[in-house]
Amino acid sequence: MRRKFYTVLRNHEKTVTVVPDNTRMIALQTGDGRPFFMVDSYPFFLEVVKLMGRDRDRPVLSLIAQEDTQSIEMNYSIPDEAAIHVQSILAHQPRGPYMLGGCSASGIVAYETAQQLRALGHEVGLLVMFDTPNPYYMREYSHFWMSLASYQDDLNRLHWTQYPGWAMGKVIGLIDRKLPGLRVKFGLSNGVSQKVAQLGPLSTRMEAARYYRPGPFGGRFLLVKRTRRTGRYLHPSFGWSLVVDGKINVCKVSSLDHNEIFKAESDRAAVAAALNRAIDEVIEESSGRPNSASHRKEEVGVVTGRDTATRTDSRVAVGTPKCHPQVV
Repeated sequence: MRRKFYTVLRNHEKTVTVVPDNTRMIALQTGDGRPFFMVDSYPFFLEVVKLMGRDRDRPVLSLIAQEDTQSIEMNYSIPDEAAIHVQSILAHQPRGPYMLGGCSASGIVAYETAQQLRALGHEVGLLVMFDTPNPYYMREYSHFWMSLASYQDDLNRLHWTQYPGWAMGKVIGLIDRKLPGLRVKFGLSNGVSQKVAQLGPLSTRMEAARYYRPGPFGGRFLLVKRTRRTGRYLHPSFGWSLVVDGKINVCKVSSLDHNEIFKAESDRAAVAAALNRAIDEVIEESSGRPNSASHRKEEVGVVTGRDTATRTDSRVAVGTPKCHPQVV
């Protein structure tokens, strides 16, 4: 049987472990406390995990999709992969509350996993999106006329001589989204696509994530996002306030590269602090009552009904790079 190598933390030090291909879960950091489940992992995320466990017993488990789930492009679906993760989570932790998250397309898989757990009557205490926008909001907001309006600020900041470069960037982005094979054929690369191909989930998952429509979610929600965004990505909650029926905490990081949101030490520290704070809140709440398999709505900052696309979102608590919440 073929084996895979994973870098994990043992006794707060990095080490390489070997696991079979059919492994569904691996401990990035061991511990006896309530775990945080991360769909896959991400470049430099292990450094965040190390900071999280510096003075806490904080297990972090990486959920791994079976290869055959993603290798058959025609049959892959996010709900199918999420169902595998639900089985893995329940086998490891029979009772909630559950805490999970994911980055990029893996964040969408984490969202669907949380929805399936809730549909089974389990409580999801924390859901974390790492630089992951609501794909339905982004897709609907991408209609041509809305895209022009959303990029008006971009164009106003540019000199007219910079317009061709800006337009070329949009064309390359379109090729990435619609015809990824053309990027390889014509040698187009901005560095990000290469990293995703090497380190991220398969293109089938990313394509499926673009067409995923999130259902309502009523639990604690943490969004980690880059500070410098443009166009439709300027929305304070990345469009998640349309479906989240509770307070949305936002932790902003300074990284310019989506694949490097955990690279800078200051960003790692900010994300680790935000995660530990949210996890501590879940554990504190759950310790005051018997473990329950039933879920409940977020009690802090709940607003009846979800936002519309045009409503000013007063429920989004935004953090500075140190992630001290500020209501906007």
